[in-house]
Order: sequence, then structure tokens, then C-alpha cells
Amino acid sequence: MFGRGPLNPFTNNRSMDDWLKSFEQFVNKGLTQFERYADQISFDVDTEETDQDYKVYANLKAYNPEDIQIEVLNQGLQIKAQREEIRSMKNKRTGHFQERKSMKRTERFVQLPFMFRNEDIKAQYNNGILMISVNKGNGEPANPTVPIEVANDTNDSEFEE
Repeated sequence: MFGRGPLNPFTNNRSMDDWLKSFEQFVNKGLTQFERYADQISFDVDTEETDQDYKVYANLKAYNPEDIQIEVLNQGLQIKAQREEIRSMKNKRTGHFQERKSMKRTERFVQLPFMFRNEDIKAQYNNGILMISVNKGNGEPANPTVPIEVANDTNDSEFEE
């Protein structure tokens, strides 16, 4: 039962190297297809930091400004774009038209290295490029650690054992 089969490389007169090469080709093909798919559902983002602000440039040429939404989320910016696609096709044989509707949606999260408020953000869309500027004037450096308060007397602690 287990002596012969495609998963046992030694019983099919194939060397282990041949089997590993074919497995590697299989995995690489899958990764290449995934990369193509990921490129289609995402968009390019570039960042630039100055003394006054932090700028985020998002390439959203396939979307109109009304299709784009920016949310402040966990010390970062969530950029979402969604639009409806309508495809019309004519059946050559019958002459009937067929219409298909679908939603195209993409999003990216950009983490910022400082705290900010909604009032510190300005966004502008020009020729398919969304530029988001976040003013650093009121921002503070990010501190992911929680400060620990040290009590002077162990008996004054709020925590009881």
C-alpha cells in the first residue's frame, strides 16, 4: 500500500534530487502566482519624513477620490479604496448584452512613528496619487512600553495577595 506511489520518490526510479527539484518548482510556481495576485489587490505606498510632517504617498490611479477613505487606527493610517466595476459583453451568437457587476476593494495600513490627532492630517488627491500629510508638531515619539510605577512601601500596594 505505501510501497509505491507518487509521494515515495525512491519507488518510481526517481532520485531524491529530482523529487526535490519538482517540489521546489511546484512551490515557486505557487509563490509567483500569489505575488501576482497580491500586486493586483494592493497598491504602492511611499513615505517621506521631514522636520514638520510625515508624508504618505499612495498610488491609487484605478480609483476616484470619492472611492477612497482614510481612517486613523492604532497610531497609523488605514487607507481603503473601493469601487464598483461594471462589465458589459455582447453575445455574438444571440446578440444579447450581459452585464456583470463586481466590487474592487483594496487597503493598506501605514504605521506612523509618533502620536497624532485627526486634526493633524491633511489629504490631497492629484492625478491618481493620494498624498497624506501628518503634522508632527503635536506628536510625541512612540513609546510601546508601559511605565511601571514603583511603590515606596510594600504594604501600601493596591494589589493584595
